[in-house]
Amino acid sequence: MDERKKLLFIINPVSGKNRSKGQILNALDQFSKHDLFVETYITQAPMDAYDYILKYAENYDIVVISGGDGTLNEATNALIQLEKKPLLGYLPSGTMNDFGANFNLSTNLEEAAKTVCEGKVDVFDLGKINHQYFNYVAGFGMICEVSFETDQELKHVLGNLAYVIKAVSLLPNLKPYHVKMNIDGQEIEKDLMFGLIINGVRVSGFDLVEKSDDAMKDGTLNVILVEHTPNLLELYNYPVGLLNPSVNGKYVTRYQAKHITIEADEPMKWTLDGEKGKERDKAEIQVVPRALKIIC
Repeated sequence: MDERKKLLFIINPVSGKNRSKGQILNALDQFSKHDLFVETYITQAPMDAYDYILKYAENYDIVVISGGDGTLNEATNALIQLEKKPLLGYLPSGTMNDFGANFNLSTNLEEAAKTVCEGKVDVFDLGKINHQYFNYVAGFGMICEVSFETDQELKHVLGNLAYVIKAVSLLPNLKPYHVKMNIDGQEIEKDLMFGLIINGVRVSGFDLVEKSDDAMKDGTLNVILVEHTPNLLELYNYPVGLLNPSVNGKYVTRYQAKHITIEADEPMKWTLDGEKGKERDKAEIQVVPRALKIIC
């Protein structure tokens, strides 16, 4: 009887690094060298990883995702529903790879595969917005425009600087949302340009929260709210306040919380783990402590 650990390797072929068959073969070589029994599935369409994991993942010891943060979001939304949850391995192969950066995972697929084979098992929290889960960020307002409209090629060339350039260009023409929030019992009512609910440290390639080894498993979410100002000159102070994790001031405020409710005067665009989410005028957000196990 074969006692080797069974590994399901799910590959999103349109993620940047997965377009190189050589990198995928190098990852598979690592799995073979470590005597893992590997079955591979290449996704064919959006939500394919989600569906496949729901159907088959309980038959495996480890599920490894090679894709970007969006593919990983599909995977964790499926894994959290399983009664028998396999370990998660991640080979970051997207553009920003924010989730992987929180665990210091290599973007070299062979090195990341070696980590799956030789790394330690750790736990991490998830965020939950209404009935959907997110790994590292849920955002609303202007941040969605920046995320969705930043040119993909520009991101490949400039990295996270592309987001800053896009944000500065959009600032003068964006309108605020009037939002009522309850953050762990604290009532807040503000006109906001955007808000971020972060699990971990990194978003869009920037460390927006002070670094901590336990940032992904501390049982809390970090909330960053950026208020509206009619003064155009003050608008350009936003990046300074946002990108400095220690700033908690006039227009950029920070909170830690386990439970957040949000109600806006009109539906707002949302992004979950860098992907388009549903438009919502109401949201309930909470942390799901120690939800899944990852090899890192």
